Amino acid sequence: MAKGASNASSRRLTLLVGALDALFISALTIVILLGLGTAVWLIENDPDIPWIMSLQTMGNLWFAGHGVSIHVGEQALAGIDSPAFDISLAPLGLMAVVYLFGRRTARKLWGALEFWPGWLGAFIVYATVAIVLTPIASSPTVHPVANEAASIPALLYVASMVVTNLFGRSQNTEVVTRERAWLDDQIARRSQTANWFLASLSKPAFIAGTAVVVGLLAVSAIFLAVSLTFNWVSVTRLYEGLQVSLIGGIAVTLAQLALLPNLIIFGAAWLTGLGFSIGAGSTVSPFGTELGPIPSIPFFGGLPIGENPFGLMVLVVPVLLALAATVLVKPHAADIRFNFASPLSAAISLGLGIGLVAALEAALLAWVASGGIGPDRLAEFGVNPWMLALVVFVEVAPVSFLAAFYSARPDKAAPIPEHLKR
Repeated sequence: MAKGASNASSRRLTLLVGALDALFISALTIVILLGLGTAVWLIENDPDIPWIMSLQTMGNLWFAGHGVSIHVGEQALAGIDSPAFDISLAPLGLMAVVYLFGRRTARKLWGALEFWPGWLGAFIVYATVAIVLTPIASSPTVHPVANEAASIPALLYVASMVVTNLFGRSQNTEVVTRERAWLDDQIARRSQTANWFLASLSKPAFIAGTAVVVGLLAVSAIFLAVSLTFNWVSVTRLYEGLQVSLIGGIAVTLAQLALLPNLIIFGAAWLTGLGFSIGAGSTVSPFGTELGPIPSIPFFGGLPIGENPFGLMVLVVPVLLALAATVLVKPHAADIRFNFASPLSAAISLGLGIGLVAALEAALLAWVASGGIGPDRLAEFGVNPWMLALVVFVEVAPVSFLAAFYSARPDKAAPIPEHLKR
């Protein structure tokens, strides 16, 4: 009886910790955005814009930072009739901040006997805050999509907690939480009963494929920094064209930083040769850039314009990354070298596995980073995930196949089964 009462008390405490921390984080992010919006409203000092519009704008930005689409109704923009559209491009920089806050809450649950009450408390509070904020952020013409607003913010926040609690490194090694114990038991059982083919390939293919994608992102970040540095004049002119105050310029810069991870992913697609689009019918690739009318966002001044005579040279980046990742994964390919019978079968299996992992991860990143930013042609902004998956697979798999003859070559010929000796 005492044990049952102790468990119930522990669950209530865990639920309370998760709920209170989620309330604190959601309130903190709203207050920060509202403070920034109010500062811009005061300093810009446009008498035709009431403060409530600043509140609604920051509320919509809060939802956009959680991956919620913002619906813009049919209206006249700058004297031009605009059809209704959804802003579905999620600023991954803000989503990363939400994810980190979720990890913070998850770390406060270390030492609990069970995690699920904390997850439940955080979900209820975060979903309640989002539901309450939805009508406040809504206007007759601009509002968050209702079903997404009620679910996605809480799901994103709690997903961060779940991943951290289940796969993170606990700071309290004396307490084995039931969810962690269940997960460890499931992994142990699956590893014992897993097919030898998948068990041999999964780890090296995942490590090498992920290394290729991470390498593309790292090189893309470097290229982006270099491009913005060399095109600083164009970036500065676009800033000047916005005609905003210092606080307004800071707000624009912060908004661009929120979209920086998206741009890095687009740059990774550019390195594969596929490129990305800023509106339907436009192309930004190593082989040339074709742009129609685009928004006056300063970082667009760093885009490569015109034909690039060295366009083919960037295709060496994914090739070298695939080669290096496959060669360096050799220490993790011991099971392949032991279980496979011939170098050809081992190389084909590992090469295709690495190509498949890299393609799927690249497609997932492209899907998350892309979306619509305006009406009509601007409803397509980013990378086609299926095309990127195909291009990455075609570039990575053949190179990994050739390199796998080194990293996955069987240690020795497989023994002849006894029934074949007779």
